[in-house]
This record gives sequence, C-alpha cells and structure tokens, in this order.
Amino acid sequence: MDNETLHETTLEHALDVAKANHKEAARLLEQARAAHAAGDVGEDRVQQLESLLHLAEEDLRRVIREQ
Repeated sequence: MDNETLHETTLEHALDVAKANHKEAARLLEQARAAHAAGDVGEDRVQQLESLLHLAEEDLRRVIREQ
C-alpha cells in the first residue's frame, strides 16, 4: 500500500470515528435531557454532555476539512 492510499484510508477511518462519536454524543445528550426532565439526573450532567457534543461537532468539522 502506498503512502497516498494509506493516507486516504486513515482519513476515511478518522471520518467514520468522528461521525460515530458525534452520533453517540447526541444520543447520550438526548437521554440525559429526558432523564433530567424526569428528575433522574442533574443539570450539571446535561451540561457536561452538551460540552461533549460540542467537542464532537468540532472534531467532525475538522476531519471533514482535512478530507
């Protein structure tokens, strides 16, 4: 495998990982918001997961730019 092919494969993998991380962060935040509405988790946990989603969005945008 030449360096260009390896680089493309690595970027494809990075994109797959970034998409999966973003999807998982969104799922966790959705669950936390529902649990917060039910009184099962505190606002601090929702805020933590909002920050996580923000980081996942930034990472996804960065990986897309590098494509």
